[in-house]
Amino acid sequence: MQSILYSYLITFPFEQLGMGLRKLSLSGSAGNTAAIIAYILICLVPCMIFLGLKKAHKILKADFFLPLLSILLFAVIYFMVNPGLFPSNVPGTGRTFLGTAFYSVFWGYIFLRALEKYSAADAGHLQKGLKLLLTAMSLLLIFTFAGQCFEAVFSAIPQLEAANNSPDAPLTVSYVFLAFQCIIAALPYCFDVYILITAVRALDDLLKDPYSDASVSKVGKISSLCAKALVIAILSSIAFNIFQLLFCGMLPIINMVVSIPVFSAALAFAVLLTAKYVRENQRLKRDNELFI
Repeated sequence: MQSILYSYLITFPFEQLGMGLRKLSLSGSAGNTAAIIAYILICLVPCMIFLGLKKAHKILKADFFLPLLSILLFAVIYFMVNPGLFPSNVPGTGRTFLGTAFYSVFWGYIFLRALEKYSAADAGHLQKGLKLLLTAMSLLLIFTFAGQCFEAVFSAIPQLEAANNSPDAPLTVSYVFLAFQCIIAALPYCFDVYILITAVRALDDLLKDPYSDASVSKVGKISSLCAKALVIAILSSIAFNIFQLLFCGMLPIINMVVSIPVFSAALAFAVLLTAKYVRENQRLKRDNELFI
């Protein structure tokens, strides 16, 4: 079943633009002319950005995606204005297809441009780029958690009521387990967001002095936090499955899930490795200073 939240976000703001332009176009001849002009100007925005970058001599290879984005905008907004003309065999999915196509190119362009820009940058610029990336990852994790968790809860409640063989029997225990399931699913996301925010703050110290005791201490604390968060996430998932087995006779629906927090594990190992490098670099610097 397609996520309602995903469908809304992936079509924003194109669906709203399409409805607005359609309403303006149907208001009369003057409105129709204004809608056409607005449609063309909106679609040409990526091309104008491309020309501005070229004029400022800041053009990169990835920027040649900008004209493609303009072409996509012409198609996306046109079919948002006229959704009945989109050739889709699955009713009600045309807007989602259009939004997904545009955002796949848009975010691909953003990441390719960032990669091209920072591949030739010095350490300071790379650290600033990493800070922006960590912030973006935090926002993405918050969005992912909010979308998956809340939608899972709202869809699970009708399923619980439908699966209840005794309508007079209370579903209190099931609701409690559903709340625990939501909390356990949220734990890795919450830990990861907190770790990323802490890492962003630690980068400020690294930018000032990567060999200072404050920098080494903060990175060490982050690595310790990563390890503890990973252990808590894994143990909570194991405990939830065991408790479901113990109360299986009281639950109309059982959600046994083998949870493997791959992202949290990768983040933990990456931070642990970074902490080791930072400590080693500080030790080598101090050894060199003593030698000199």
